[in-house]
Amino acid sequence: MLRIAMKRNIAVLKSFALAATFCAVASLAAAHERDTYKIGDKYYRITIGSLNEPFVVDNLSGVDLRVEEVSPPAGDNPSKSTRAGAPVTGLERTLKVELSAGNKKETLSFDPSDSAPGAYTAAFIPTVQTTFSYRIFGTINGSPIDLTFTCVPGEASETTEDASQLKLSDAILRVDKVGNFGCPVARSAAGFPEAALSSYELAQNMQTLAEAQRTAGKEVATARVLGIAGILAGLAGLLAGGVGWRKRQKP
Repeated sequence: MLRIAMKRNIAVLKSFALAATFCAVASLAAAHERDTYKIGDKYYRITIGSLNEPFVVDNLSGVDLRVEEVSPPAGDNPSKSTRAGAPVTGLERTLKVELSAGNKKETLSFDPSDSAPGAYTAAFIPTVQTTFSYRIFGTINGSPIDLTFTCVPGEASETTEDASQLKLSDAILRVDKVGNFGCPVARSAAGFPEAALSSYELAQNMQTLAEAQRTAGKEVATARVLGIAGILAGLAGLLAGGVGWRKRQKP
């Protein structure tokens, strides 16, 4: 029964994530990164960010990905010369995403959007306020890719641009980078009227309380043992004193 309930919950989460993507794709959300790459002999614009912004700890979110094939850049401004392109479909079969946060990693599959071709999601719930990285790997139209995108702490920008070309491998050249996406904010920042603790913070507090109770229990047990030992020592002293007194009373 528990497994069935978990599967149903995951299905619901994915449905919500896909619904959020449909809204986001119509008007690309702020705080998404939009990079243009030459992969093999073709050019692609990859838009990536997080679902359900603002990206808040313990709220349903996920990786929000969109891939378009665009025309080759002309002149010295590739971001303006590569206009809206053709959505690349079928990537749920050839791409995966590896989530990284600290030393924790997890690989997820993408779910395609039925109403927005070229859009994909991978739902998850952030549980800690930290820096997240999304590593997209696999193939696009038969060309291998391995790209990592990392959130930025604080306020993200949709207009920051880096037009310097960056060669990532023999087959991949980044020709332009526009914008970035933010890291998750603490749940307490979104709480009203009182600050809300995250599930991780609650678990840590419970663990600290349990440890304090265990320590207090050990101290009480130790004090009890010492008390009993003191009583026994006192009785032994009384007995020894009684024996000595009797010996002195004998003629």
